[in-house]
Amino acid sequence: MPTIDLKISNKNYFYLIAGFSIIIILSSILLALYTITDNYRSLSYLDKAYGINARIDKIYSILKDAENQQRAFLITAKPSFLNTNNYVARDVNFEYSGLYSVLKGEKEQDENLIALRIEIEMKLKVLDQGKKYFESGNLKNDSLRKIITRGDFIMNKAKETVDKMKKIEYKRLSLLRESTFTKSELSIFIIALTSGISILLLVSILLALRREHASKTRVEEKLIASEKQLQLQVHMLNLSNKELEQFAYVASHDLEEPLRKISSFSEKIHLKLSDYPDEEVIDCLKRLNNSVARMRVLISDLLNYSRVTRLLDINETVNLDHVFKLITEDLGVALASKKVEMNIMPLHEIKGNNTQLRQLFQNLISNALKFSDKPIPKIDVTGKYYTDKELKETDWIKDFSTKQKKYYCIFVKDNGIGFELQYLRQIFVIFQRLHGRSEYEGTGIGLAICKRIVENHEGFITAESEVGKGTTFIVGLPVNKFI
Repeated sequence: MPTIDLKISNKNYFYLIAGFSIIIILSSILLALYTITDNYRSLSYLDKAYGINARIDKIYSILKDAENQQRAFLITAKPSFLNTNNYVARDVNFEYSGLYSVLKGEKEQDENLIALRIEIEMKLKVLDQGKKYFESGNLKNDSLRKIITRGDFIMNKAKETVDKMKKIEYKRLSLLRESTFTKSELSIFIIALTSGISILLLVSILLALRREHASKTRVEEKLIASEKQLQLQVHMLNLSNKELEQFAYVASHDLEEPLRKISSFSEKIHLKLSDYPDEEVIDCLKRLNNSVARMRVLISDLLNYSRVTRLLDINETVNLDHVFKLITEDLGVALASKKVEMNIMPLHEIKGNNTQLRQLFQNLISNALKFSDKPIPKIDVTGKYYTDKELKETDWIKDFSTKQKKYYCIFVKDNGIGFELQYLRQIFVIFQRLHGRSEYEGTGIGLAICKRIVENHEGFITAESEVGKGTTFIVGLPVNKFI
């Protein structure tokens, strides 16, 4: 049964932990703000509750003091004890107004507020009656007792109301204190928990960073090892290329001497047997000479192919007009014999290797000559600049990745036999031929050499063709790299 790989990449793991950390930190901040705000509200209400109880006590105290002042008058008969009535009503009404403004809207205290208001008015009325009675000087025990009794009754009722109000406030204070302590304990627990989680997440992030660093270190070590291995392989490849080039050079020279002798002996035998009636022997000798000639061409082409593998200076200034002039001079006999109509438009100078580019375009012209079947062969050579964006809109660079922003394209067009585009890749492979040796001469190396030269210049080569109508070879060479 296949297993499911749930491994999270270092990068995603880091983002995941960082996201959780941010969420928890923000939650802790919000919780702390909520706790501070709630505690501030609780403290505000505590101040408010203490203020309420203080006003209640103050109201009761003012009324009680006024009553005691009148009793002191009865004992001492000093008129100054009756003067307190002048400010009792003012002070008690002031305190009650403050109390009412704080408690209005509190359903639990509505009835007590009304009852206290009534009791205050009744007490003030009794105090006023007592003052007038005492000032009259006509004191009677029954009337005095009646006034004192009524005053005591009202004060007892006021005491009950005050106690009820204070009891309600104390109950609120108790609930608020309990709630505050509970919230504070819960907040402390949550903050401690989130802090612990944050520390764990921080440790996880550090572990993730360490793992990421270790992973990068391993990758860098592998890259360094791969680079060293690649350098070693490049070095070995260069040595191999040099050995192959030396081998091709030695082989070409060493094989030429046996081939020359074979050719020489074959010609001597052919001369001696010129009158020999056996046609089969004569035909074998002709075949032998033809094979020797092909072998010489093959050795020469292999030598040329090995030479283009060398990394030569590709930063020379190449005058393409001059290059094609030399090519037409070298191929002058072949061009004249086939009556070729050749048109070379003015071309631009580029950067590259003179020798290899001359060999490249000479091979393309020779290829056009070889596969011409018209009475008057035509070869047209033109050039044009293209940006990498314009090239991507064509079919020329399907197997090529453009590395420069601008390319100079040279077009070599002929009206020869052409070929089917399904064989486009095949024609640039060494020793690949689309036609038999009996139909067209060649070793199948020429276009492979062209491809290798273009690759040395970091360019591309492709073709457009139609059977019976001709072929256009397109050579694209980078511009920005060399300018």
